[in-house]
Amino acid sequence: MVTINEEKSCFEKAKEAAPRILEMIVLYSFTAFYSVLVTLDLIYQRVFKGQQVCHKEIHQRPDVLENWEHHYVQLNDIRMHYVQSGSDDKPLMVLIHGFPEFWYSWRFQLKYFSSQYRVVAIDQRGYNESDRPSKVADYDVRLLAADIDQLIKKLGHKKAIVAGHDWGALVAWHVALTYPQSVERLVILNVPHPAVAKKNMRSNLKQFLASWYIFFFQAPILPEFVVSSNDYKMLDTMMRGRKGGIRLHRENFGEEEVECWKYVFSQQGAITGPINFYRAALRYPKEVTFNDFVKPPTLIVWGDADPFLIKEGAQQSVELCENGRVAYVEGASHWVQQDDPETVNRLIEQFLEERL
Repeated sequence: MVTINEEKSCFEKAKEAAPRILEMIVLYSFTAFYSVLVTLDLIYQRVFKGQQVCHKEIHQRPDVLENWEHHYVQLNDIRMHYVQSGSDDKPLMVLIHGFPEFWYSWRFQLKYFSSQYRVVAIDQRGYNESDRPSKVADYDVRLLAADIDQLIKKLGHKKAIVAGHDWGALVAWHVALTYPQSVERLVILNVPHPAVAKKNMRSNLKQFLASWYIFFFQAPILPEFVVSSNDYKMLDTMMRGRKGGIRLHRENFGEEEVECWKYVFSQQGAITGPINFYRAALRYPKEVTFNDFVKPPTLIVWGDADPFLIKEGAQQSVELCENGRVAYVEGASHWVQQDDPETVNRLIEQFLEERL
């Protein structure tokens, strides 16, 4: 027999769960909507433009990926691949890439900072030569942040300069929030503080519309097909397209770089892991609020021509740092460290040389 207290308890649990249930209904409604739109676009490309949407070529490993110092390190549940520049006895700098990228997106920083730092550019779990766990839950941001904390310790350091771009920046934010003792200084490129990102996506129409792909990526199978369609044309469009591609120094991402990206993401199963970052973010969200301040000294570098993330997020994020500042790179795209590496390197160098 159910008691009154048990009935109240069930009611309270249902009441607590209601917002999350409503949120999931809205989420998957948008997922279905964008999946239909994308499917119709694929049909249009095939039927009316004659494009070979299923066409894929075999891409050989480009030589430019060979002449680097490649390493692997075993973490708790994955083996992580990284490229190192600079000797082991120098202070550690960890560089975390975003989507759709891999360690090579930091090529300009690997070379520039190697005289002063042990620079380590990783392949995040699910990417390129690092292990690719099969479950969506394996890409929970808590695990992604723990990877970086473990990496720092495995490499024999107590703390490191942690720099991240795009998804790598989101992971870097979480590393600084969860493991502040492991972060000497934090460098963020073109992604807001997690609490700011959540708020802007919900309250800013421009940001909501620009984030349509996050909803689309919740669908099964179709996102992987879209990324690989037309011989991975989406990768080229994202990195070199008129709307979202590199703007200031287009020569920094030429045919050779396109081939690198196509080689990496054309490997068996190479797309699912990166897309699972987005799936896990909405299925297993980590609650971060405006009371969660970042303790390590923080530099936010922001390419102000980013079409994916609103510029206001940079300043809003600084306000959640105990010791933070923002530097805008005028005219630079979302891919700021590749778009204007000279400016980005100078800003990072100045920040690291400051006495705080």
